[in-house]
Amino acid sequence: MFAKLLPKSVRFFELLLKQSALLLNTAKHLEQSFIDPSSLDEKYKIIALLEDEADALHTRITRELTQTFITPIDREDILHINQAQEDCIDVLQNLATRMHIYAFEHMRFPSLKLMGTMCRMLELTQMMVIGLSKKQDVHKTRAFRALRSDCEMLLSAGFAELYDRAELQEESFLEMLKWTRAYDGLEQTVGEVVKLAEAIEEAVLKSV
Repeated sequence: MFAKLLPKSVRFFELLLKQSALLLNTAKHLEQSFIDPSSLDEKYKIIALLEDEADALHTRITRELTQTFITPIDREDILHINQAQEDCIDVLQNLATRMHIYAFEHMRFPSLKLMGTMCRMLELTQMMVIGLSKKQDVHKTRAFRALRSDCEMLLSAGFAELYDRAELQEESFLEMLKWTRAYDGLEQTVGEVVKLAEAIEEAVLKSV
């Protein structure tokens, strides 16, 4: 009886790190589909399953927060990181859906580099969450910002290449439109990854 009256303790960092692993795994499967477009059907199915698992985990973390009195860091920071990671997984799944529908036979070089760079960014955010769990600042902010700049440059190069006048004579308007939407999806994904890093940085400043 007495045990039921004790404050509930939840290992929130274990849940956040599991969520981070799902996020990185999703990104890497999508990256593989960019490297080998013929694998997109298989990777799309895997990503859909990962997204379902991530949805359940996001709900669990949110529910546990409403039922727990003691948290390792401010509950607002846990909620913010939880939501930011969920948003990243959602936008990756949306991008996978878009690429699956378009069924590109080959990937443009800037898009391939973009996807790889985003995976590196998510590896850094995972390291940042690990550091936060140990109350350590792992000092990945500068490296993350360098990768963010690379993404911005790759997006600019991708759009410039797409609308190059010489290339417009070779590709159909429909193909150009599909790639415009694909780059829009990549740009949106970069934006969500940046928001995630900012959420973690904010928690680090307050807690470490």
